[in-house]
Amino acid sequence: MTVLGLMSGTSFDGLDLCVVRFNRTQEGYRYEIKHSFHCAYPEKFVSQLKRAHLASETEMLALEESFDAITISAIKELFERYDEKIDLISSHGHTTLHQPERGITRQIGNGKLLSETFKIPVVYDFRSSDVALGGQGAPLVPIGDHLLFHDYDICLNLGGISNLSYSFESKRHAFDVGMFNTPINELVELLGYYYDKDGGIAASGSLIKSLFERLNTLEFYAIQGAKSLGKEWYYSYYVKEVEAVKASPEDLVRTVTEHNVYQITRAIREIYNHQKATEKLKVLVTGGGAHNRFAMQLLQSQTQSFASMIIPDPQLVDYKEALVFAFMGYLRVHNEINVYSSVTGASSDSCAGTLIQPNEQRTFS
Repeated sequence: MTVLGLMSGTSFDGLDLCVVRFNRTQEGYRYEIKHSFHCAYPEKFVSQLKRAHLASETEMLALEESFDAITISAIKELFERYDEKIDLISSHGHTTLHQPERGITRQIGNGKLLSETFKIPVVYDFRSSDVALGGQGAPLVPIGDHLLFHDYDICLNLGGISNLSYSFESKRHAFDVGMFNTPINELVELLGYYYDKDGGIAASGSLIKSLFERLNTLEFYAIQGAKSLGKEWYYSYYVKEVEAVKASPEDLVRTVTEHNVYQITRAIREIYNHQKATEKLKVLVTGGGAHNRFAMQLLQSQTQSFASMIIPDPQLVDYKEALVFAFMGYLRVHNEINVYSSVTGASSDSCAGTLIQPNEQRTFS
């Protein structure tokens, strides 16, 4: 089956599209990335996404209409570039509200509209069923880590939020570690940049020790087991600590970068110690943060005694999450489990995602 995976995350940079061919053999699942494409968001739309958790219902509907228009335009451009028959579209949408402790999560993106526009089956809304089962509805990518990237001890994603997954005692475990690109990107905007290229701005700054220590005391880091983050936590806690400090943007970028790396190092060390590992853990690093040379040098330096950071080819770095959401859709139409309760804390594993068939019926082969 050839699946188009769509991913829009907390870096707010745009929509990732990844066309993947999946098949299943006696040895397990196999994938081949056929095409990938990134659609950058307009600046005004990014501003609207960043405040979506504060939007009224009317504003949210308008935001979803804009998101759908951008998504449809991006898919059309992908189809114009590449002549590929797509069997299924699998869309993460964009998370605009995430409060799993209250049983609330929302992803914009009209799956029915996509299905009718392109006359292709669509799977979307992957998080709500897990939240209804008492789970965090996140992270969801560990199903792909477990079935597609099992050669690695840990899969680390450095997006707007950092998260990781690993296997222990025949179960997959995962959690959001903390923030990553989101605070860095917002701070470098003060200097007129969209992101910190190679971590150069962070490298030019100095560590603010008091802020570094205060960020490390945030209660989220002490939570054990399944846990996930959203913009609500970020703006309520993380940002308030940063805004309370009067310092240059360069020093602030340096400090949040070092803080984020410190929390990742701490999480990997705890896994190493808990597993009583005798060899270095192999860590697959993907997501936009993997391009931050300064952060990666810090991480490699701090973890060198117990882990090896492995950065794959740029296509996998940038499109792994879109690939995995394509895989989740593939599992959904085959009625296979695609969300692990050991990861989210739900009462049971589940086969998540709403499947929409276009009026022009198709069958899966």
